[in-house]
Amino acid sequence: MLPILLATSVVGVGQTYTVIPLMPAMARDWGIAASSTAWLSTGFSLSFAVGFLFAGPAADRYGPRRVILAGLLCAALSTLLVTFAQSLPAAVAFRCLQGVTVAAVGPTAMAYVAEHADTRRRPVALGAMSSGGLAAAVLMQVAAQALAPAGWRAIFFASSAVMLLLFVAVLVGLRADTAERANTMRTALISLPRLLARPRLLAFYAAASTLLGSLVILYTAIEIAGPPAVADDPTALLVLRASSLPAVVVAPLLTGVAARFSARTKAVFALGLATLGAAAAGLVGDDVVLLALALLLYVAGIAVAAPNLVELIHAAAPDAIGAATALYTAALFIGTSIGPQIAGATTSGGFAAAALTGAAVLVVGALAVCATAGRSARGIRRRTATPAEDAGEQSAARAALGQPVN
Repeated sequence: MLPILLATSVVGVGQTYTVIPLMPAMARDWGIAASSTAWLSTGFSLSFAVGFLFAGPAADRYGPRRVILAGLLCAALSTLLVTFAQSLPAAVAFRCLQGVTVAAVGPTAMAYVAEHADTRRRPVALGAMSSGGLAAAVLMQVAAQALAPAGWRAIFFASSAVMLLLFVAVLVGLRADTAERANTMRTALISLPRLLARPRLLAFYAAASTLLGSLVILYTAIEIAGPPAVADDPTALLVLRASSLPAVVVAPLLTGVAARFSARTKAVFALGLATLGAAAAGLVGDDVVLLALALLLYVAGIAVAAPNLVELIHAAAPDAIGAATALYTAALFIGTSIGPQIAGATTSGGFAAAALTGAAVLVVGALAVCATAGRSARGIRRRTATPAEDAGEQSAARAALGQPVN
């Protein structure tokens, strides 16, 4: 199950980042400023976030496997359409369509894991899925740059073909959905505003938006205003992107080691680690080796924070995991939609200014998670949740700890 879902997550979520290495080539092709191509990321991310608001409830209503299958077919077509763009407005329109369809692929896989994975293995599986989404940021940039000699359209041709292969893999390799489903799509959709009425969830979603938002700020700034030794050298850029991969590979393996700490504690610690990495990246100057080490520290923090935020969200909304996960992923990509614009605005002050801005964004995320701790947050939860939701959350917590559930 996990290799198939990881592949869908990497290829699906990775479409967010494929244009970052291609911005200069696309700008030359259309005779526009490179900074204007940031709208290709923003348009995709915004529509991606909107798509989750329907994909999550659809997973609760029809089952995540069915939604993933439909999403892969539609995403393969929309991804292919990007190759026909002859101008920036057309490309942005196709990217928006691509974002809506891809939203049914990677993020819905988390709902499938929550439904089908054994309770004891679920934290590791969710950690692997979160790391897969982060690995996509690196892997798909590397893939896009590797295929760039064949033209910027090559990565979209290749992605479309891989999505069709993954459709077959999901059809054959994933067992059918079995959990009880919402009666109607309307019932599933109604759960969204109810979830947004829970202050603790809102804080977690705010923290989630800082994860990929800061990541896009840093990597876009490297592309636009990075140290000359990196920005002017495609090979150095490729190595720099790939150097962060060990962090996303190791992060899920640390789940058992840190099991004695609460998910909130791990999330705050990881956000602090990422903040240090982002700040260090802005302060190392033109030293490529130090920049790579800073980015490794930064990505490690993001890779550890993401699954712990998912765990906190699932514990706070066990009655609507699909919708809660959809809102989490929507929050992630609201951050990625704003990130390119922040990067474009701050790179006028150089790469250091953009990197330090990314660090400041992460501080906001850490403070949001900290705000959910303590007696007052529990009181807020009691006032906003129904008795049935409280009972569901308590049962989920007992199950996660291996205790009997009444």
